[in-house]
Amino acid sequence: MNPARQLRSLTTRGKLIHAYVTAKTHAVPGPTALMIETTVRCNLLCPMCPRTGADYPNEDLPDALLWPLIEDFARLGGDHVYLYGLGEPFLDGRITDLLAACRRLGVATVLSSNGTLLNAERRARLLDAGGADHLIVGIDGVTAETYARYRTGGQLHKVVANVQALAMEKRLRKSAMVLVVQLIRMRHNAHEVDAFMRFWSAVPGVDEVRVKTEDIGLPEHRVVEPDGHLRQNPCHLLWRGPLLVRWDGRVYPCYHIAGNGEPIGDLHTTSLAALWDSEPMRRLRGLHVAGRSAEHPQCATCPAIRPRQPFVVGAMALRGTTVRRIVPWFEKAAARVPWAFSERRLSAD
Repeated sequence: MNPARQLRSLTTRGKLIHAYVTAKTHAVPGPTALMIETTVRCNLLCPMCPRTGADYPNEDLPDALLWPLIEDFARLGGDHVYLYGLGEPFLDGRITDLLAACRRLGVATVLSSNGTLLNAERRARLLDAGGADHLIVGIDGVTAETYARYRTGGQLHKVVANVQALAMEKRLRKSAMVLVVQLIRMRHNAHEVDAFMRFWSAVPGVDEVRVKTEDIGLPEHRVVEPDGHLRQNPCHLLWRGPLLVRWDGRVYPCYHIAGNGEPIGDLHTTSLAALWDSEPMRRLRGLHVAGRSAEHPQCATCPAIRPRQPFVVGAMALRGTTVRRIVPWFEKAAARVPWAFSERRLSAD
C-alpha cells in the first residue's frame, strides 16, 4: 500500500471508530468492507445454502456494474472485499482479473470456495495472478459420508487432493496468499472437529485451520438459537460492513438481511456512497443505537457472532486482512471462555 493510501486508510479507521462509539448514524465513513456476489452460479447443492432449491439463474454481476463498483469502493477508502456470495467464485472467468484489479487499487481480497474446481489449470492461474490475500476452502467434514451430507455433488477425495496440491504449489512459489481450510460446525459434523483440526494442521502450506459456527440460522443445521433480539451492542456490520452486492445489483445491509429481507437500493440507479448513507441504513443504525434492533425482523433473528464492544473497536482499528488472521484465535479462545469475548448466546441443543 502506498504511503498516501495508507494515511487515508488510517484516517478512515479513526473516523469509523469515532462514528461507532458515538452512535453516529449518518455520514459514516466507508464502507470499509464490501461483499460482491460476482456470480450466483454454483456446481454444488449444499443443503445449508440458501441458494439450494431457490431456483437461482446461472448469472454473473454485469461488467457495467462490477468494474466501476470496485473503483468506487477503493475511492471511498475500502479496505477489503469479499469476492463471493451464494455462487462458486471459480465459476466466474473474471475472478483472477478481479484479484489483480483489487491489488492494483490497494484493496485486500478474500475468496471462499468449495475447492472442487481447483484443478491444476485454475491453481496456476490463481497463483500467476498473485492469489487472493485470503482463500478459504470450505470442506465441512473428514469422512466421505459427512462431507457428502453437507457438500452435495462434491467428492471429498478430489477436494482434499486439490487443496493439498495448492498448498504445496503455494509454498514452492513463496506466495503470500493465506490458505484457510474451514469447517462450519453444524449438528451432524461437530463430532469430526478434532479429526479435522488434526488432519489439516499437518498439511504444509495450509496457513489456518478454522472451525466456524454455523451463522445462517437454518433450524436443521444451527448450533445456536436465532437470538439477535438479545443483542447488547449496535451491530458492527452496519458501521464497518460488509454491505452485500447481489448478482443483479441489489444491495443489502448484510448477508443475513439478504436472505429474506429488503434491499436498501440498487446499483443500477444509486451509487455505493449514496447507498451507504441512505435513509434505510440510517434508520437501521438508529434502531440498533436505541436498543430496538428486535423491531427489525431479520436483526431479531440474526445468528451472527456478536463480539463485545472492545473487540469490535479493536477490529475497526486494524486492516481487514489483519483481522482475518486474528479471527481463528478469537474463535478458539471464545470456545473456551465464550462470555469473555462475545455476548451471551442461546444454545440450540
